[in-house]
Order: sequence, then C-alpha cells, then structure tokens
Amino acid sequence: MALVALLLGPVGMAAQTPEEIVNKMSAQMDRGDAEGLVLDFNMKIPVVGNVTSHNKVLGKRMRMEVTAKDKRSIIWTDETTRRTYDKQTNILTIEANTTAADKQENGNMETFKGITDGYDLELQKETADAWFILCKKAKTNRDKDDPKRMELCIAKTSFLPIYLKTKLSMINISFEHVSIGVTEKEVAFDPNEFPEAEIVDKR
Repeated sequence: MALVALLLGPVGMAAQTPEEIVNKMSAQMDRGDAEGLVLDFNMKIPVVGNVTSHNKVLGKRMRMEVTAKDKRSIIWTDETTRRTYDKQTNILTIEANTTAADKQENGNMETFKGITDGYDLELQKETADAWFILCKKAKTNRDKDDPKRMELCIAKTSFLPIYLKTKLSMINISFEHVSIGVTEKEVAFDPNEFPEAEIVDKR
C-alpha cells in the first residue's frame, strides 16, 4: 500500500480542477493585450448558412476577413476609423468607427476572458494533448443572453483554447484556432493593396 501511495502521489498532485485549467488559460489569453490575438469566429445560421471571420487584433486595431454565403469582405478598425473592402464590388468604404461597432467586434475577442463567470465547470475528458471542459450555466446566472452550455477545449502545451463551441437560439457558434502574436503590419490598412478600388468616404 505504501508503494501504491508513493506511485499515485505525483499523479494526484499533478491533477488540476477545471477552474484551475481555465484560470491558466485566461492568464495566457491576457498576453494578447500586449502581443496581439488571432482567432476564427464561425456562425452557422439557418437559411443564411455559414458566416466566418478570421480576426487579428493588436491593441485598438483589428483586421477581420469575413466570408458569408454571397459576400467576401475585409474590415479594418482602429480608434477612429472603420474601413470595409467588398471583394465582389471592389468598393472600399471609409467611415467613422462608432462606439457600438467597436464594442461588438471587440466583444468577440473578449470571449475567453472571465469565461467561468456564471458557469459550473466539468472536466468531461482528458487526452494527452487537451482538456475538454463542459461549461454549464449556473442556477444563479440570471443573464438571459448567456447560453445554457458551452464546450471548451484547451491545449495542454500552451494552455490556449483550441475551441469554444455553443448555441444561441438556432445559431451554432464556435471560436477556433486561437494564437498569440500579431504585428503592426498585420492589422494596418495598406491602400497600395487596392489601387483600383472605388473609394466611398462617409466620414
């Protein structure tokens, strides 16, 4: 029995609760504030189909490549300006960046912060590479906009989320391919990339 206890002791010490795992994930995600954050956002909407966006954010600057059923566009935002390039029409629209739009878009990037708030966490499965955590809405959570459950997968090597999946009404939502590290060039708008675009300035 003493030998069994000796062998199992390190295993028990290494075990982590779902809350501890998520807290370590949050600490890694905090690096994105200074180093930049990359993630993909996907929505599957009845009738409309799939809407996806590849997002890069560094500070107050963001670049999004949005793909929908009949639309392809690139959006750049900073503290004052929003630029939208429509690939189908070759039109570049420039307008003032409103507070509402800024909050909505940056809200996607803030998804993983405070993810445990209002949720009970359950470690469903563990593999050599990842933890699979079920987030169930707590009875004390009165926020009607919060989904009832979310599926969170976290990589063991980096403590970064592999994906977060949930469902709101009839819409399936997922955040995937999260990584840290964005350069200024990656989020900056370069007019030389669109020399023949028609410019519509609404500022």
